[in-house]
Amino acid sequence: MTKERIYYINAPKKRIALTGHLSLPLRIGERAWICVAGQSITTSLVKQILEVSESRIIFETCNTIYSLSYARVPARTEVMCA
Repeated sequence: MTKERIYYINAPKKRIALTGHLSLPLRIGERAWICVAGQSITTSLVKQILEVSESRIIFETCNTIYSLSYARVPARTEVMCA
């Protein structure tokens, strides 16, 4: 049996940018549940959380890096007259 060298190439992960919100808290080692345009998306297991801010969260799963911008709900302005 001859010895062969095996080389692993770190291919860049796919990047996905979404606008929506997390349905459940984001936890390492668990799937992320994302609500986008009224539909739920389930990811593979979360490996690491890269960035958290008021406007978005960036996290890495086994296959993909997600950038989730939070959907903004417009403020309601109502006027009541007597």
